Amino acid sequence: MKKTTQRIIEKFPMLEELLSDYDNSGGALGEFDEIEAAFLGLARFFESPGKESFDLGTLYRHLDNDWLEFALELITDYFREETYLIQKPSYSIIKDGSDFYSLTQFAEELSKRGLRYDRQKLNLYFERGKVPQPDLVVG
Repeated sequence: MKKTTQRIIEKFPMLEELLSDYDNSGGALGEFDEIEAAFLGLARFFESPGKESFDLGTLYRHLDNDWLEFALELITDYFREETYLIQKPSYSIIKDGSDFYSLTQFAEELSKRGLRYDRQKLNLYFERGKVPQPDLVVG
């Protein structure tokens, strides 16, 4: 089972038995809501892209907010990590102008706002768990 499919099964364990049971799943799909059915179709595509197709319109019609973000993340991960189609990924969630700071930049920002922090002090507080966990860790 592919990693992306496994992530779907973690959220929807009841879909696991339907992944390979294509013949009997037609009636069983009526038992699931539109969100579950959309993720079942996506999981089937991940497992057998040569046999199964997936209509992106399903995501548009049946998913929103967190579910849509989760599905798009799965699709990106699938094509990056589980196929040979994207060999040198260039897409990054960090864009120019993003509001992410390194530890040094964060310390400087705090100092500008009147709090006396340098990088070493901030690092010590981070190690002690007194500073919130970072939104993003690179390297």
